[in-house]
Amino acid sequence: MALLDKTVAFLVSALAGMGVGGGGLFVIYLTFARGADQLSAQGTNLLFFLAGAVPALAVHLRKRKLCLFAMLTVGLAGVCGTLLGAYLIAHTEPGLLRKAFGVLLLLSGAAVLFKKK
Repeated sequence: MALLDKTVAFLVSALAGMGVGGGGLFVIYLTFARGADQLSAQGTNLLFFLAGAVPALAVHLRKRKLCLFAMLTVGLAGVCGTLLGAYLIAHTEPGLLRKAFGVLLLLSGAAVLFKKK
């Protein structure tokens, strides 16, 4: 199973690097193929994203100037959103979260599918 996990991680990384949204696919893989509960799969997906974000940030910092104000603003908004999300998750039924996440995946997939060029 380790070879399959590594293969899936590589493919999901490649898709995420191309902007396809490999994170959603990784959560689906973890829940269906590996039997992880949804919250654990989403947490693993976030850690997976951070592992790719850190080297990407280093490359962007080296190659060009980034707007520090925009980075701090988005970072602060992300921290506030994370805290609010953690509070809401703690006070929401897991079945409702599972359904809401499924709807989110369907809507984002439909948006990509029917996006005008």
